Amino acid sequence: MSLDAVNAVDWSAIPNPTGSRWDDPEDVGRALRLLTESSTANETGDAAARLAGRGFVCGHAAMVFPAAYAATPVLLDLVEHGRRPRVRDAALGLLADALDYFPTAGHNRVTTPYGTDVPLCCAIARHIRGRRGALLAHGKYGRQLLAQAELHWWMTIEETEPHPDGTVTVLATLEGTPFGTPVEAELHSPLLEGPATGVRIDASTVDDSGAACVRLGPTSSQLLPGSALCPAECGRREH
Repeated sequence: MSLDAVNAVDWSAIPNPTGSRWDDPEDVGRALRLLTESSTANETGDAAARLAGRGFVCGHAAMVFPAAYAATPVLLDLVEHGRRPRVRDAALGLLADALDYFPTAGHNRVTTPYGTDVPLCCAIARHIRGRRGALLAHGKYGRQLLAQAELHWWMTIEETEPHPDGTVTVLATLEGTPFGTPVEAELHSPLLEGPATGVRIDASTVDDSGAACVRLGPTSSQLLPGSALCPAECGRREH
């Protein structure tokens, strides 16, 4: 499954922010193949080191690259289905680094099936939350990764009710951990070419199912059902 996922990605089409051959996204694909097929501790360590040192993340610079978004489902496959504990543990550690590190300036957003210019950390976190069961089964470190991903919340708008004072009540579905308010968010809407910043969430209540009722401060942006909100701070994460 993991090899099929690796081969399905056009690694050459992913930006290389540094332009260095060491950070070539195609090498990320090669390293993922090596990690998937590794059968000894040395092979696993060598493949993980390639991913930790260039192209996927750069550990000494605490930097994450755009290729990490495409690589995340492959690593999650390895966490869930990897044949050896060392492979599963290596994949889990790499995913934690990808969420923790900051992207390079100008390369902190990716195109996803649910929107363009999505903050890289939020896009990776949504992949991770989609494998909740597998990560919970992995024990303490799987739970820690999930908790880390939950902080990069994503709120999908379902209904809106404007008020005369310019504020808006929104019914939405929240993925991630409920957050304190007020908080600044950015809006992703089909009507916008890029995210709208400066949206303020003044109040929010969320039940156990993720159903949320949110009060937004005055905004000029059009809030269509299917639009989404995410943390503004995530959109500003970059070196």
